[in-house]
Amino acid sequence: MTLCCDIWAQRKAPSVNANLYGFKICNVPRLLCASQAYLDKYGTPTHPQDLVSHNGLLYQLNDITYDVWEFSKDKEQFKIKMKGNRVSNDGELVHRWSLSGKGIGLKSSLDISNDLLSGKLINILPEYSANATELWLIFPSRQSITPAARLLRDTLKQKTRVILQQLIAKGILDKSVLD
Repeated sequence: MTLCCDIWAQRKAPSVNANLYGFKICNVPRLLCASQAYLDKYGTPTHPQDLVSHNGLLYQLNDITYDVWEFSKDKEQFKIKMKGNRVSNDGELVHRWSLSGKGIGLKSSLDISNDLLSGKLINILPEYSANATELWLIFPSRQSITPAARLLRDTLKQKTRVILQQLIAKGILDKSVLD
């Protein structure tokens, strides 16, 4: 049995399917990020509305471009229709574009944690919260949850918690993300 063929992880709650069984690993805050070079050249947004004058690095899935970015602060909601000269269905490519100064990305804090911690990427508008996602480990059935699968689940929970705690310690995330 090949483990990668029998389980998978996804970043949103599993769809309702009686044959699937899932474990939530953690909440995953999403953050606006850009390189210091980009911010030096184009300025740092101080309010979500400022984003309309910046180049958005956009993600596309199933032919849907996610170009409306939503934020909240103190119960106030903001919806920003982004424009950008780059769109990809590859989240890692959006990450690399952010690193190379091509624009501002809205990324999973887990995906960009190393670059946030090293200072290669800057968290923009940290006082505004983007909609968080969730990381789930999905199994094709309850019967496929073996001791090895439980160990994988527990390891993923522990590793993601360590990463989130590092981001909290650096002041990048609020400690409430662990709730």
